[in-house]
Amino acid sequence: MSDKKREKQIKEAARQRADQYDHPSQWSDTYYGFIDGAHWADKHHQWIPVEKELPEVTIDDWRSENVFFVTDDGKSHFGFYSNKGVWFSSVYGFNGHQVTHWMPKPQPPRKEE
Repeated sequence: MSDKKREKQIKEAARQRADQYDHPSQWSDTYYGFIDGAHWADKHHQWIPVEKELPEVTIDDWRSENVFFVTDDGKSHFGFYSNKGVWFSSVYGFNGHQVTHWMPKPQPPRKEE
């Protein structure tokens, strides 16, 4: 999606959300807050299209670390990618569906010292 088209999409969604408010300051805060939030989310988006990159095979030369991935039916899974180009899920149920995006598993929270 082009940057102009994405920006138009964000502004339209922001307007729809802000139109729920009658008071000008509520409308303005909602509209601009929505836009700022959408821009932040776009910059921190961690889903990686499989056409762009696949998980690196690093464990015993045959599989990736565990990752989250999404199939074309919109369902999310947790599993890994193999050196044979096959995705393995910790749960069954994505046979016949293609993996579209994946993201690394985040690091667990650290204890504050």
